[in-house]
Amino acid sequence: METEPVEAVSRLTIHIAGEHETNASIGLTLIPLLKIPTAIIEFRHPTGARVWWEGWCEAAEMLNRIFPEQIDAGELRDPELTINSFVILDDAPRRAKIRARSAAVSPDGIGALSVTVGGLTIACASRNAVECQVRGWLEAYDMFANDGGFGLPSADEVAARVRADHVRHGVNELSTAAEEQQAARRQ
Repeated sequence: METEPVEAVSRLTIHIAGEHETNASIGLTLIPLLKIPTAIIEFRHPTGARVWWEGWCEAAEMLNRIFPEQIDAGELRDPELTINSFVILDDAPRRAKIRARSAAVSPDGIGALSVTVGGLTIACASRNAVECQVRGWLEAYDMFANDGGFGLPSADEVAARVRADHVRHGVNELSTAAEEQQAARRQ
């Protein structure tokens, strides 16, 4: 009997509610690592590191719209179990996907801002969580860009380009999604 190959796509979502520690370091194999709650992320491709940093720059640009003030994340349901993951970022993705939901349109009243690249999503439920992630990804990207010799632009150059894109194009997808959610609730 012949067996057909099955292609499986791994997906992992990490939910972070509040302030937390991140730690970028060089691993034993001289590959940059970023440690965040419940995961260690290993960078093996310079483009992947740049795309993740661009995603968090974009999330930082949305921060004031999603979390207009420093408020507690509220009551989050405790997960049934905690999974500690080791994630290897070894591909060259083209773009990060940023998803945002303000507390006003959220079913549970808690805003959310997430960055997804490939099969990994990091979802933050508070301003503090986003700010911690931005600091961690900045540190990891800087480490990769400065020590890797890959010709990556500086973290500041990437952030400036993302800010310029926001000025030029705005955040139309975010407002459209929020408007659609509000309209659906009114019906």
